[in-house]
Amino acid sequence: MLSIKIKAGSLTNLTDARYFSAWEVEWLGFNLSAGEENAIAPLQVAAMREWVEGPKIVGEFSLSAKEDILQQVADLRLDAVQVGMFTDLATVMDLSYQLPVIKEIVVEKTTTAGDIEFLLTHFAPHVSYFLLNFDKGGFSWNDIQNGEILNAGIVQDFCQRFPILLGIGIQASELPSMLEYLQPAGLHLLGGEEEKTGVKSFDDVDELFEQLSSVVGQK
Repeated sequence: MLSIKIKAGSLTNLTDARYFSAWEVEWLGFNLSAGEENAIAPLQVAAMREWVEGPKIVGEFSLSAKEDILQQVADLRLDAVQVGMFTDLATVMDLSYQLPVIKEIVVEKTTTAGDIEFLLTHFAPHVSYFLLNFDKGGFSWNDIQNGEILNAGIVQDFCQRFPILLGIGIQASELPSMLEYLQPAGLHLLGGEEEKTGVKSFDDVDELFEQLSSVVGQK
């Protein structure tokens, strides 16, 4: 059992899907925005979900029309959707009547605490979780601690007041102290390319999951 909810995102292959399912993550996410990096065809998602069980299946949409999203929800029997940074409030509200919504907030070098506060407050009544995504900007937990992007106290405050899934670069050895300090609702981990079909190294992610499991054992 893991000590915190995990969303595995941008999955593109069955190897990843089965790996994360074996660790009993909460969600498996698939990017259904055609033409984007790590996008996956709906037919592939439909085929993969027949091979995994347990996690909720999330469709990830950067900026798609509500009607297109709902069509994919119906076709793929999605359990939740993740919408992008610029998805408007009206769309999120309409989707939230149908199923749980995760709202992504991408943190860039120019992003201020006020920018994030506005989005969190604005969308909070209509989403189940926020994905506070530092990964896309290439930022790590170490960068936050050093004050290179926001600061640790600000991120801690957000995590205490809102249901935050944190997507951020971190070493396994740093994970227990980060979770103890920030106490986010969950973590967002990324899938990756296979070395060849069915073959992939999970050494780095294994270390993260081992830390997450050991925290449970200590409670």
